[in-house]
Amino acid sequence: MFGISRFALVVFLGLVSLPAFAQPKPKLRPLHIALANNSVTMTAIYVAKQLGIYENYGFDARVLVLEPRAGLAALLAGELDFYTAIGSTSRAALRGLPVRVGLVALNLPDFAIVATKDIANFQQLRGKVIGAYTPQGTVNVVLHEMMRRRGFKLDEYKVVNAGTARAAALSGGAVQVAVLNSVETVRMVKAGFHVLGRASDDLELPQSGLGMAHAMPASRRDFLKPAVQATLDAIRVIVSQKDKTLPVLMKQLALSQEEASFVYDAIRPGWALDGRPTAGAVKLDAELSQRDMGLKDLPRVEQTYDFSMLEELGKK
Repeated sequence: MFGISRFALVVFLGLVSLPAFAQPKPKLRPLHIALANNSVTMTAIYVAKQLGIYENYGFDARVLVLEPRAGLAALLAGELDFYTAIGSTSRAALRGLPVRVGLVALNLPDFAIVATKDIANFQQLRGKVIGAYTPQGTVNVVLHEMMRRRGFKLDEYKVVNAGTARAAALSGGAVQVAVLNSVETVRMVKAGFHVLGRASDDLELPQSGLGMAHAMPASRRDFLKPAVQATLDAIRVIVSQKDKTLPVLMKQLALSQEEASFVYDAIRPGWALDGRPTAGAVKLDAELSQRDMGLKDLPRVEQTYDFSMLEELGKK
């Protein structure tokens, strides 16, 4: 009798357990995200994807790189869910395009002005050609502000817009100076170039986050809100868990552990745990937009930002 009962129990447990193993995983929903470039400022996206945070929220994050004009066009066409170049997104909003910044990930600019060995200081940049990114892009805006704070006028130096090929232009001799991100900077310093100045020492400015289409239907907002929360979760992992973040940076950006630690430490204080810009970053961003775009009035926060999703998530 005992043997029959035990057999029956095994069969029963097998029948109970089988459906649990047989159940397929829920189908992941495609989430399309475009980066302006591959750099440490995009760490929140890398961490959310590589550590499975987006997947935990039901998303299959599909990430690509697009320069601002293409990225904004794809965002407006509904081909993208998020665009991470929030400086370009906010300036597009001020030009009347129906886009807004819905989350700020970082409040420190990750740029340095890097030069050849024969240029020792900023004063030697008069008349020089400087490698930048694209007109009214964040790289260019940061460059002009750093130069302005050192007494330069726009006609005292020249800019060539080299896009993502700025480091290549500098190493190849096409320019003697370029504005580079920290990953490019650490590599160029090893190659014998040197840093004239770091933007994070001068400026507090929203650097990366999530740009999105504005005035979207409720169904679209319900789809995107969990992705916003997932990105917030990733920012909190970055700040509190360096040991988990460094392998992501090493893999994504092809860095050594030493290089990854350098770029991590450089911008760790700038991550926005609440997904919002600091008061100083908002102020400078508005001032730069007004000056560089020739606006009559200082932009209002609601013209470029829409944090309603963050507010709704905070109420849960």
